[in-house]
Amino acid sequence: MSTPVKFRRPRLRPAEPVAAKTPSPTLIVLTSFFPESRRALRFTAELADHLASTLVLLHVDELAARYPDIPLQATPAEVRELRQDLQPLADELHRPVAIELATGPLNRVLPDMARRHAPALFVLGRSADEDADSELNQAIVDELRAAHLPLLLVPEIYAGPDLPQHLAVATDDEPFALHAGARAAQLLLRRLLPSQVTVVTASPIQDDSVCTAALHHVRTSGLLPEATPVPTVEGFYATQTEQGLLHAIASTEADWLVLLARPRRFLDQLLHHSITRRMLRWSPVPVLVVPSRAARSRAPRRPGKLNTNRLENDLLI
Repeated sequence: MSTPVKFRRPRLRPAEPVAAKTPSPTLIVLTSFFPESRRALRFTAELADHLASTLVLLHVDELAARYPDIPLQATPAEVRELRQDLQPLADELHRPVAIELATGPLNRVLPDMARRHAPALFVLGRSADEDADSELNQAIVDELRAAHLPLLLVPEIYAGPDLPQHLAVATDDEPFALHAGARAAQLLLRRLLPSQVTVVTASPIQDDSVCTAALHHVRTSGLLPEATPVPTVEGFYATQTEQGLLHAIASTEADWLVLLARPRRFLDQLLHHSITRRMLRWSPVPVLVVPSRAARSRAPRRPGKLNTNRLENDLLI
């Protein structure tokens, strides 16, 4: 009698965990027919291709934005004509693009766009002509900051890579937490994965404790993804913070600058000074403005040390 053959059930390998794909933010480009806007469009289209992001071209009615108290209503024919005129800009990008036309005050238009395309990152071009009329752009920047919405500003003259290899993160020794509106900026940084990150500070004196505190706050804030290389820190001498940051960009050869936009203090509003505003005007590289707020915890500092770096930032940030 033959011996019965026993069959063994094959062992099932445990399924390997599937890494969740980091979502991408919707990129909303403020669009016009001028050179800085065309540069921002091309830049953002390349970025959207790399990140598999949705791309939206937003045209803002300048008169309605500047004069919100005056009722201005375009006719249906004017709206159709404007959309037809904008279509060639979208066609040049060779990718799916949505076009939106907005009429009304910016404090209504921009938050509404952010809600409908959440999480949304706004992209704005900056003209190479220093005499160009920037009133609308400045109004857009101010409203995005007031609404705690992230902004990526692209200088018309920028000729570097679309995907940054080296990020410079500008901050000081004050603790910060990311605002809820910073979600799109966080997603962007998680998809970019630069090969180098440098935290930069600007101070009129040598104060290593400012550098170490700044590095600590960036590392613990959740601003950067875990896959990013461990950030380093460099301090730069400057009596004016923005001059120190411009020096930092040149010295580190950073591709992008990350600025943490904090709520303005009363004295800042009174003097109309802002590091963010100046860097958006002068930076030679794209600037990512991330909404943030003050945090209670802070890295320990040596007692009795005068923080002259903070004296400058109390007036300007």
